[in-house]
Amino acid sequence: MICQICKREMPFKKRDGTHYFEKKEMLARKFLPKEDEANFLALCPVCAAKYKEFVNDDVMGDLWEAVVSADSCEIPISLGDENTGICFVETHLCDLKTILECES
Repeated sequence: MICQICKREMPFKKRDGTHYFEKKEMLARKFLPKEDEANFLALCPVCAAKYKEFVNDDVMGDLWEAVVSADSCEIPISLGDENTGICFVETHLCDLKTILECES
């Protein structure tokens, strides 16, 4: 299992053999009032902390637009001075696009 931002393998496996990761909502309730599985990202602890620190309402508005208009499975994002992207598998991105289009 890899982090959707740094694209590295999650840092360790738990005692049960599954990877440890942090689940972060991509968009706050202000942007997506209904909780939906597709709105969550699987991030390593470092990327989860960067996301929490650098992604505010202004960035989330841009993320919304980027997801809806995406033509690839990577959505660009800036985390402080670092320009990177959020990588999705196709079904995850399609599900997220669908729920965002229903909200608009």
